[in-house]
Amino acid sequence: MNKRIIRRALIISLLSLAGFFVLVTTVNQQIVHQQARDLRRVGRTYAASSHDGVNRQALAESEAAFITVIPNNPRTTRQKVMADALRGNRDAAFVTTVNVNGRTEQAYLFQNKGQWVAVSRFKSSVWTTAPEQFWLLTLAFAALLAAILIWLFRSEHRYQEAIEVMSHNLDRIRRKKDPDPVILAPDSPFVPVARRINALAAEQAHLREKVAVRQSSFDRLIDNLPLGVMLIDTDKDVILHNHAMSQLLGHQIPQPRHSYLDDVKTYALARMIEHTFRHEKTHHQELTILTTQKSVDASVIPLNQGISRLQVLVILYDVTYLRQVEKMQLDFVGNVSHELKTPVTAISGFAETLLGGAKNDPATLDRFLGIIYDESKRLTQLINDILTLSRPDSNQNVAASVALKKLVDDALHNLAKVIQDKQVRVEVAITPDLLVVTDERKLTQIVRNLLNNAVFYNRLAGHVTISAQVVDHQLSLAVADTGIGISETEQARIFERFYRVDKARSRHNGGTGLGLAIVAELVKSMDGHVAVHSQVGVGSTFTVTLPVGEGPHRG
Repeated sequence: MNKRIIRRALIISLLSLAGFFVLVTTVNQQIVHQQARDLRRVGRTYAASSHDGVNRQALAESEAAFITVIPNNPRTTRQKVMADALRGNRDAAFVTTVNVNGRTEQAYLFQNKGQWVAVSRFKSSVWTTAPEQFWLLTLAFAALLAAILIWLFRSEHRYQEAIEVMSHNLDRIRRKKDPDPVILAPDSPFVPVARRINALAAEQAHLREKVAVRQSSFDRLIDNLPLGVMLIDTDKDVILHNHAMSQLLGHQIPQPRHSYLDDVKTYALARMIEHTFRHEKTHHQELTILTTQKSVDASVIPLNQGISRLQVLVILYDVTYLRQVEKMQLDFVGNVSHELKTPVTAISGFAETLLGGAKNDPATLDRFLGIIYDESKRLTQLINDILTLSRPDSNQNVAASVALKKLVDDALHNLAKVIQDKQVRVEVAITPDLLVVTDERKLTQIVRNLLNNAVFYNRLAGHVTISAQVVDHQLSLAVADTGIGISETEQARIFERFYRVDKARSRHNGGTGLGLAIVAELVKSMDGHVAVHSQVGVGSTFTVTLPVGEGPHRG
């Protein structure tokens, strides 16, 4: 007989016997507790009676109990047993178990008018209280346990036979090339067989699923790469491509196999592919795609070199934006170099003139020194603008209470000479008590650059309006001018860091385009945004919105 079956039978038997024992013990305890409550009730009834012998005897007979008065000198056996039970327990009433004439009794001992009294009964149990029911329950339990054991042995024997047969069949199925899976119900007891069936039947499905998942992941990876990818087989047919390659080549590449020449219309790229097939060497070149005019960094790589199934991988990386940035940087450097050269040349020229003898004329000396001072200020301002764009701590904000009108007035004071020369009328629509909590240094630079832009690009005798308000902890600062305006095509780029304004505006203003780039950088670092509304020949309005805290007053 299987040892596992015997072990399970023993465990079930022991657990069943333990459960039966616990049940009987629990019932016995309940019976004993109920008897103790009954004895206390009889004791209370006795204490309330007249205590004469007749009443005591009648009460004892009616309650099927023994009522024993315990004298100081006990004479009967019952009195002596109860007196022995009192030793060490003379402070309060209690329930105890005693043995009288070989019979176990449960007794309740209590004091009544200075005299100890014992009320007792033969100790009850489940087999004395209801012996017939107890033995019937025992027989029923034994019969149930026997039935369970018989069912267990028969079931285990039947299951074991089934497992042996199915295991043998599964071993035969395993030796086949394409075995049929065996499906079992989820609640089947044949767990070992189920494991074998699952391992065998799911083997090929698992492998197919694994390959499909990997292929799907690979396809998603290739399709979402920011690089154009194309794989060409030994017949020079396209067998793999991604969306980025279609965008770079300027048309949708069809899915069926086809010649790569249907897609590649740029001679330089086609020549690289042909050379790679011919010489099995990697080629790398930067070129321009004919159909889209995009600049790409092209790599053509041979795969499976040295075997008949040569494949070629084409990778295109779009560098159009990088080349545009490089051009803007070169333009920016050239423009800044010119702007740096202008004040330096002026300072050097006037200083040389003064050293040549012009300093002896007081009027000439004062005029030249003034020019040198103005040009040095211009040079300093240009350098500060460049440093502002490249400052590493531009994202760090230091909050302080700022009087906005005073800040605007100070910026206008620095432009007083230009405003006077151009006869620009300035209107400040900001109340003196408008206080905001923000980064004062950054806000000062924003206001200064917006005002510089509004004044320098304004027409003669033009008008500049500065207004501000705070709504829901958002500062809205607007600077409007009646200047030359900005075309719609330029509005999309005027905030770019390396954007160079057109030549006519550069000649008219002499600027480098840094002012608005600084405004955009600072506003972004303060979690705000800047917008422009402009019309050529009419003027421009720049609106800056910043999150701020409010001061004690609000205008």
